[in-house]
Amino acid sequence: MRSHFDRRVVPEAALALVRACQARVPCHLAGGAALSGAYLAHRLSDDLDLFCHDATEHRTLVAELPAAAAEAGATVRIVRGSPSHVRASASFGDRTFELDLVHESLPDLEAPPPPIDDVVVESLADLRGAKLTCLLSRSEPRDLVDLLFLERAGFPPEADLALALRKDAGIDPGVLAWLLATFPVEPLPRMLLPLGAEELRRYRDALRERMRAVALPG
Repeated sequence: MRSHFDRRVVPEAALALVRACQARVPCHLAGGAALSGAYLAHRLSDDLDLFCHDATEHRTLVAELPAAAAEAGATVRIVRGSPSHVRASASFGDRTFELDLVHESLPDLEAPPPPIDDVVVESLADLRGAKLTCLLSRSEPRDLVDLLFLERAGFPPEADLALALRKDAGIDPGVLAWLLATFPVEPLPRMLLPLGAEELRRYRDALRERMRAVALPG
């Protein structure tokens, strides 16, 4: 884990909003902003994901969001919502983030590490497990990018299947291999570390074969 957030990924104004939310309700920063801002510093993200484990606290966070935004000098508006997931748009000067307030009923795989820049961030184990589940729920090149850089950091995806299963019982290496056959590699997210679409395509194809080998051992 980094000693400080990469401010290119999560600027100070966005961190101020996260701190204001966390001062009101126990929640932690997850998703791409947490993975890149606090751990890998490999790409930019336009998302801020705040996870609560208690439904009442989630409702409180939604109700307190305008006050938290005012305290942080941000402009927010609710885009859409459900009992477990509210999406807002949060603007800080010339930069806008999608802000997702999520009620996550499952407990953390690991306790969050000590706060970084006074922000509570999801554990790397939770981020790794969740990232694999994203391959099932959406077709976003950024998720494949994240898996590549996690592997470069020493965490190959097939070794994290057990973590993903604790997040989503539907995770299956055979299904992942099937999805990877046509998983998009463009458009790439805005990168901080060099990566091209052809390199990502080669990684996708190699990962597909590795997942097939896990699904069909021997």
